[in-house]
Amino acid sequence: MKKNLPIRHGGDILAVARSLGCSPAELDDMSSNLAPFGPAPGVREALLARLDEIAYLPETGSESLCDCLGAKYNRGREEILAGNGTTEFIFGLPVGLRPRVGVVVNPSYGDYRLACSWAGVEMLDFNLDPAVDFVLDLSKLAGILQGDELVFLCNPNNPTGALTPSRQLHEFIARHRASHFLVDEAYLPFTGEESLLDLPPLDNLLVLQSYSKIFCIPGLRLGFMVGPAGLLARLRKRSKPWGVNRLAQVAGEYLCRHADAYVTEVASFIDGERKIVAEQIAKLPGVKVVPGRANFLLVRLGDGRLGAGELRHRLLERRFIIRNCANFTTLDEHYFRLSLKDSATNRRCLAALTEIITQGP
Repeated sequence: MKKNLPIRHGGDILAVARSLGCSPAELDDMSSNLAPFGPAPGVREALLARLDEIAYLPETGSESLCDCLGAKYNRGREEILAGNGTTEFIFGLPVGLRPRVGVVVNPSYGDYRLACSWAGVEMLDFNLDPAVDFVLDLSKLAGILQGDELVFLCNPNNPTGALTPSRQLHEFIARHRASHFLVDEAYLPFTGEESLLDLPPLDNLLVLQSYSKIFCIPGLRLGFMVGPAGLLARLRKRSKPWGVNRLAQVAGEYLCRHADAYVTEVASFIDGERKIVAEQIAKLPGVKVVPGRANFLLVRLGDGRLGAGELRHRLLERRFIIRNCANFTTLDEHYFRLSLKDSATNRRCLAALTEIITQGP
């Protein structure tokens, strides 16, 4: 077995299975931050009912989907862009906005840094303090803002799981109108908490939402961005036509209208399951679970014990995949991330973790 499998992102189950010479069905992917129950009920049927539409070009700008989202969030179509996942907006915004500097919080999702780098935008690092469990200190963030920045915020943050209440974040952004903020809410639906989309729009705020994570449809690639009409008009001019495939458009419309109960069910399950799993992991020798609210746990292994890379390798032998967090800026081989799955899978993974960690290096 190869010990040094790539870890740029979690959830690359097909590549891992290929490297191990096994079927993806033989693996439990605890590195992938998806809803634990599989795709939302009804979405497969909705896709099958309209499968013949793959013979048509998709709507050029996903107009019907944007209208559906606009009705849900009380926004006009001109305030919404649908995309091939949120990744295209993360990479497109530094190019389209051309800020003086991109403010990147560390540790956080690595593609924010990569997007700035590819766009040739200078980066300013804002490092979170592990001594306070990586909680975002808005007063310290305010101290580095001078204007014409693009600030990337993931809320709750990946990989820490730390959550800043949306109203608190909204008030902060409203006080710093000279800076633009891109707030990635990919994991917010797992918390049951209020979204920035439930609050009044701000002319310096763009909000990302992913249908991939909460609805467990990452293979369809679907996300959207909400923001001020004028700024989105600039970005729309740079958008490629047919950016969302037809099946993703169909799924998005169905989920927008019919999946609220599913989201509530997932959030309730995660709230209870996270507490159980975190409590059990925290009992292991030398291990600390970082407090958070997302559907995953950031865990620190004690000094002098096996590192996250070796732990990942040993778990792969047992057909579990975890996320080694050593390639997150400011983290190292002490940290790994564990995503929550169904209760039975979580218990089996806990048993494997307990066996490996208590054995030691």
